[in-house]
Amino acid sequence: MFTKDRGTHHNLLLMFTAFMLTALVVLHGCSDKQSTEKAKTTDASRQEKEWLSILGGVIGGSFSQFAGGVSRILTQQEPHLKISVGASAGSVENTRRVNDDTEALGVVFASESYLGYHGEEIFAEEGPKTNIRMVTLLFIAYDQFSTLANSDVHQFEDIVGKKIASGASGSGTAQTLERLSRLAGIWGKFTPIYKGGSAAAEALQDGQVAAFQWLVSVPNSAVIQLTAIKSIRMIDLDVAAKKYGFYEKYPFYLSGSLPEGAYEGKVKPVRTLLMPTVLIANKAVSEETIYKLLKHVYAPEGHQMMLQTNQAAADMTIENGPKAFIIPLHRGAYKFWSEQGVEIPAHAMPVD
Repeated sequence: MFTKDRGTHHNLLLMFTAFMLTALVVLHGCSDKQSTEKAKTTDASRQEKEWLSILGGVIGGSFSQFAGGVSRILTQQEPHLKISVGASAGSVENTRRVNDDTEALGVVFASESYLGYHGEEIFAEEGPKTNIRMVTLLFIAYDQFSTLANSDVHQFEDIVGKKIASGASGSGTAQTLERLSRLAGIWGKFTPIYKGGSAAAEALQDGQVAAFQWLVSVPNSAVIQLTAIKSIRMIDLDVAAKKYGFYEKYPFYLSGSLPEGAYEGKVKPVRTLLMPTVLIANKAVSEETIYKLLKHVYAPEGHQMMLQTNQAAADMTIENGPKAFIIPLHRGAYKFWSEQGVEIPAHAMPVD
């Protein structure tokens, strides 16, 4: 009896020990799972606190379309990012605001990114905007200087004595007109009306201005709407630019032609000024966020979404990327472009 009881007791002890070990393993596993879930929740909470703003431009403009396109892709692919798309007067304003806002990105012309970073021209008095960093090329903008078909404006100098919709105050479009007219010696001899986009097109349509100048992608919605109502033509700006040494003084502009068929034959193609349009970011925006942004927008599905937003996104190729490299790259952009095997010039290397 004693031996049997002792054996039974031993077996019960083994069973109890096995049960406790199993329970400890289960509890430990639950604890690990709870810790993991807690960590995930903490990470998610931390991610949800990442807010960004992407500054575009005036209603009906390419800047706003591209800002919206980038925002939609990021929101879809990185739902923890809380993104707002902001309207603005354009390139000059966006350069200033991105420089001052640690959570901001903005669409700007290459000219304003260069002049802002170096504190030149319109930025001279306020000083360099050294917090801005380059991210990517978005599209090539065409300076579309439109007038009515029966207008007496046939060449650039004909704007003397007239009212011209020059683009919104604080925009790169308005700055472009001022740069060219100063070199031509006619600045102050015409009246700039600081309207851009749909508002400027309506001003030309209603006879409030003699011409409407806008540096945007092709085709452009405001110009399309205008051609549906009025017969227009565009002025050759390349002749004046070459005549007055514009490209030598401002090397960030390019010489080119309005694409054939841009407005379904309603506008005859002319030679004009071209400007790379880029995305910049404040240097404080995280490296990971900018890297992921570029991965998503250059992925096939992302690029397709950008094309649906604006056909000018066809300019967004890896080969065209270096056209934007005129100021130091953001750390996240440097990582992306380096992975693509793109050669990065010394002046575009990260400085942080």
